[in-house]
Amino acid sequence: MRFGQGPEGSGPQGDRDDRVPRLAAGIDAMSLALSPDEGFLLSRIDGHTPMHVLHQMGLPAETVQEFLGQWIEEGWVCFAGEESDASEEQSRGEGADAGSTTGSEEAAPPPPPVAETAPVADALPEIDEALDLTVEVQERVRELAGRLDEPYHQILGVDIDADARAVKKSYFALSKVFHPDRYFRRNLGPYEALIDRCFKRILEAYELLSDPIARKEVQREAKEAARSQADAKASESAQTLRKDPARMRRRLDQLSGQGRLRGERKRKAKTFFESGMAAFAKEKWLEAAGGVRLAIAFDPKNEVFRERFAEVQRKAHEELSKVAVARAEAALSLGDYGEAMTHFTDAVNYRPADAELQIRAARVAWQGVGELRAAKEMAMSACELEPENGGYHRTLGQIYAAAGLDSNARRELKRALELDPGDGEARIALKRV
Repeated sequence: MRFGQGPEGSGPQGDRDDRVPRLAAGIDAMSLALSPDEGFLLSRIDGHTPMHVLHQMGLPAETVQEFLGQWIEEGWVCFAGEESDASEEQSRGEGADAGSTTGSEEAAPPPPPVAETAPVADALPEIDEALDLTVEVQERVRELAGRLDEPYHQILGVDIDADARAVKKSYFALSKVFHPDRYFRRNLGPYEALIDRCFKRILEAYELLSDPIARKEVQREAKEAARSQADAKASESAQTLRKDPARMRRRLDQLSGQGRLRGERKRKAKTFFESGMAAFAKEKWLEAAGGVRLAIAFDPKNEVFRERFAEVQRKAHEELSKVAVARAEAALSLGDYGEAMTHFTDAVNYRPADAELQIRAARVAWQGVGELRAAKEMAMSACELEPENGGYHRTLGQIYAAAGLDSNARRELKRALELDPGDGEARIALKRV
């Protein structure tokens, strides 16, 4: 069966399409999990309304074509007079007897290619101790990858009403595990692509829940989804509705209103996305990120928006890191080390693969505010990123010494002198230890 429709309900040859779609035998429309647009269209498929009329009911022609094509492929809908039984379709595919009859002599077209989706739990990579990734991190990646379709607040592990500070704190904590830049030059095997996929979802969640306007739309979408699921569970069967015309009209009006609202939200999303892309072309990274962020908030299932968002936001984070560093330096000039530390920490979280930025932040944490644990973590990251930099090992050794960890301090200071025998500061620090 070929679903070769043109716009505005035209048939394959451009004539008015008078074919009448109907539900296939045994299909209960009220038991299907449908979006509001899908529910609106499917409610109009009654075995009497022809195609050209369906194209005039408010949904874009392309949307009608897409939904009907999918439903025909899945066996939910067929055209009056055409065979739709799955077993006969299968027999045709295997070579039925010459005497068997079908509603169409054309072979069904091959199914469309399946878009790449996040791996399901049973397709996740196995734990591999040979990788440059601890078993603990591999387990965390597997756990998150198995639930990437959850709502944003669940991805971040925060309450649905969590404030911006809690959202930011959770994002930065997850970034320490899932940011791809933290694993630069490491052998991650199949986890490399998986970590990237997880981080994109974490980043998306953080950005949409941090922006007040986007957050409002995300919450609206979540409530609508919950309401639709509740309606689907509580709704009467199609047969019951047909026996009560007034109730049927109310249900159809409800679906129609949801369809119009969804269409309006998609149009807004398209406008926001185009605005964001225009800003991106002009290298206005923060403005571009804001536009694409709102596009996703209004149309969260649009994969094009979501795919471009990661690229746009990466540029925006580079810009945010520069702003944070400038603020940190301004605070240092005033002797406000606590404020400087706050901004340096933000800069590092936005740009975790910048070893020099890590070591600057480590020195402020150590010498300025005495936060030795934070200083140690950032200095260690700098050494991991650039293991041949003697100055980084010297700073890490000095931090260990300040913390009273003499054995670790001697190890790092000796390594610093191996890499740079002329480092007098490292030599003095080693004698003191």
